Amino acid sequence: MKDKDLDLREEIMKEQILVSKISIWGAVVLFLISAVVGIAVDSITLILDAAASLVILAVALLTNFSLKRINRPPDALYNFGYSKFEPLTGSLQGGLIIATCIISIKFAIQDIVHAESVTGYLIPVIATFVSGLLGLFIFFRIRMVVKRSASNMLELASLHWYSDILMSFGICIGFLCGILLDHFGYSKISPYVDPVMAIILALFLIKIPLRNLMHSVLDLLDAAPGGHILDKVKKVVDMYVPKSFGVYRVRVRKAGQKVFLDICFNVKANLTVFEIRELANSFEKDLCSHIDNCDVVVHFHPV
Repeated sequence: MKDKDLDLREEIMKEQILVSKISIWGAVVLFLISAVVGIAVDSITLILDAAASLVILAVALLTNFSLKRINRPPDALYNFGYSKFEPLTGSLQGGLIIATCIISIKFAIQDIVHAESVTGYLIPVIATFVSGLLGLFIFFRIRMVVKRSASNMLELASLHWYSDILMSFGICIGFLCGILLDHFGYSKISPYVDPVMAIILALFLIKIPLRNLMHSVLDLLDAAPGGHILDKVKKVVDMYVPKSFGVYRVRVRKAGQKVFLDICFNVKANLTVFEIRELANSFEKDLCSHIDNCDVVVHFHPV
């Protein structure tokens, strides 16, 4: 049974690394499309899209780097393992996206003050539509692996691709509006379509990384995890309180997908070593059956 579980974990890990590589190459292709077309037609929105693709590329590289390390066993340098590579990667991801959005808003406002019309809308429409289709393929490919692995890093990566899909199709629709405005004689309005789209998309994109950045930072600061994990811990602890004489201390922290629990039970001083060991082993087994990937340390306080 253990061999099957090990084989399954190795298979899932290979799939995670594979989709991170697909994400890397997909981001490179999207960057080239957006950057080349954006420079050619002088579009701030496409430059924003190219910058977002660079962020996705950086995220994919970080994810690939971290995936190869988070499951390594503890060693002399990292006594608690490599699990914190996951929230560290998430924090860097969020910071990169937020910085990109702020810079893009700055340049978009500059374009509104000094309005310049995009040089042709047809090529950007085609380019953004193709980018959206490519993003859809990669998004669904990552989601398939996320369902099997429950990886927070890949979950965040899929959200980035989801945002990029919305951005690509949103830009496509915006450029179509520019074509229609020019066609119906509203050429004085069309120069503002591009920077206004950039601001709207940047404000939309900044929401997701702000939320995820907070969760990642809390993990890095060893904050207690979300309520659902604490509820599971409390449920198991309550089962063992009658077997001891109460709980002296409970400390819970989370690093990526791994949960660390430090618990100390009050026990009578005359309990044998065998009885204490049985209590500790039984508690650890029950807790690990409720929480996957849990590292438990049990102490005892004589009363």
